[in-house]
Amino acid sequence: MVGGTPRAGKTVLKDLFLKKYGVPGFCTDYLRDSLRREVPEFGIKENMSDLDKSEVLWPFFKGIVNQRIKYYKDSVLIEGTNFLPKYLREFKEENSVRIVFLGYADMDPKAKFKQIRENQSIEGEWTGDLDDRELEKMVDEFLEISRYFRKECEICGLRYFETSRNFGAVIEQAADYLMTEEH
Repeated sequence: MVGGTPRAGKTVLKDLFLKKYGVPGFCTDYLRDSLRREVPEFGIKENMSDLDKSEVLWPFFKGIVNQRIKYYKDSVLIEGTNFLPKYLREFKEENSVRIVFLGYADMDPKAKFKQIRENQSIEGEWTGDLDDRELEKMVDEFLEISRYFRKECEICGLRYFETSRNFGAVIEQAADYLMTEEH
């Protein structure tokens, strides 16, 4: 399970995990957005914060994790922005579930803004639709979420990886951590 801030490297970690260990991954953001569009009665509104969406989605995601533990023994990396440490910690002692969070709590907002703008050429990069003012506001929110995840991971005894420096090396460390037996 990989939770974390948008643009922190969750998808990069998912892709690395497949390449390095042969373990496929799934991004729950697709599921969240589909539920919002196709099943409005589920309660996910377009302008809700990621944290509020996380509260609505948790019973659904918890069911997925419990089904995987009980019935499916295959390895899969599940990643998304809508996992909260306070909920995932209940799976901390489960041997078949490993958990990390990614964020960039220590990053300068201007540097993150620039980094996002420089990576907009990636196909499907949703931040390309935002004007500078919207993106600056979003970056500030993402930094707050990163700080929240870092603090909550410390409280819950979960691993938080700071991706603001040495991004590639930190992603590798997170992948290796997920593959170790001792947690």
